[in-house]
Amino acid sequence: MFFERFREALVRLPAGLIRAGRAAAPHEIAAVERELGTRLPPSFVAFLESFDGADLFHEAVLLAGVGAEAPRGLLELNQRRPTAEPVFAAVAGGDRFAFQADGHVVRLRADSDAGEGEGEGEGEGETVASAGGRSEARGVGECWLAGGDFSRWLDGLIAYHRVLYDADGEFAADAFEPDGSEVLPLVALRQTERALRACPDSAEWHHERGVALRRLERVAEAREAFARAVALDPENPWAHFDLGRAALDLGPACAREAGAAFEAAARLEGGDAAARLWVWAARAATLEASPERVALCRREALARERTLPDQLRRARDAAGEGGDPGELAEAEALLEALESPIQPGRMRLAVVMDDPTAARAGAAPAGRRRKISDAPAAPAPRTPPPGPRRRVPAVPPRSGGRPPARRR
Repeated sequence: MFFERFREALVRLPAGLIRAGRAAAPHEIAAVERELGTRLPPSFVAFLESFDGADLFHEAVLLAGVGAEAPRGLLELNQRRPTAEPVFAAVAGGDRFAFQADGHVVRLRADSDAGEGEGEGEGEGETVASAGGRSEARGVGECWLAGGDFSRWLDGLIAYHRVLYDADGEFAADAFEPDGSEVLPLVALRQTERALRACPDSAEWHHERGVALRRLERVAEAREAFARAVALDPENPWAHFDLGRAALDLGPACAREAGAAFEAAARLEGGDAAARLWVWAARAATLEASPERVALCRREALARERTLPDQLRRARDAAGEGGDPGELAEAEALLEALESPIQPGRMRLAVVMDDPTAARAGAAPAGRRRKISDAPAAPAPRTPPPGPRRRVPAVPPRSGGRPPARRR
């Protein structure tokens, strides 16, 4: 493998955007594999034989290497790793990329409950195997299928990030919202579409494309993008969740699809957050005018969290005090889906269509993912109170991606 796109970017992009290490010696690679107790994927080994790690876009992503001069060491990233799924890249903000046993690339999203900056010290990259071949990690809240092969993923990553930079190697001023907090939706869409041309098997980038389309109010297209993410990564509850939200936006004709997606998310999540996902399923069943499904979803929600009605009432009151009509309508819709009388043939359609511009982005790929909140409002990135791994927002965060780490 010659990694033509990587070499082209190394030559053509402004100096400093991509800094690659020297070629690693075969004995260095073999020594690290022995220490890790596993063989690295052939495509990654081929990369190391040409470039012993790389600093991409001012430390937005650091590809690990095996030599003393690598920007990050593979052994450093896997100091306490008890499985054969090595972490091979570190992302600004705490996320990690790892290889599954089949060579697929997964993104391990940092759990914001762990606190800002955690993951840079002891135990960084520690992973354990879970059922279904997915990875869980200390300090990791979500696992996303980022690509089926290292070389395609790397090509997609370069295409994704280079959109944000101008000819001088600085952030393009017209790529971000006026306050600089996140990428404009049209730019986020261009990022993901370019990345997907190189790496079409990335569920993460299909999902991010859906988020960008939803921000642009192109909901039908967003639904298709989320459905593609679900097809590629069916064990990820949050791909199902956002598919359900897009289907819900499309009205009664798609209510059954929305409900099925929310229920799938709730069953896959399985934790405390599942209670809120069942409330979203009740919303969809209300829109479908299916009292039997509403009753079932309510039972499932309350079986997991008996205090949920009180939580939703507090969230509604907080939204009202905050003066955000979108958040208030969302909180009221969730509460009504959980508590309004079920009268066959006379059900109130309490579902309020989401406003794609109602809240800020919650997390990060690049296309940063939302955390599921105890309140309808989307929480500030990476600073939610202790709770479930991801918190269900009542209004859709505008997740189009945040700028990577700026030049130091």
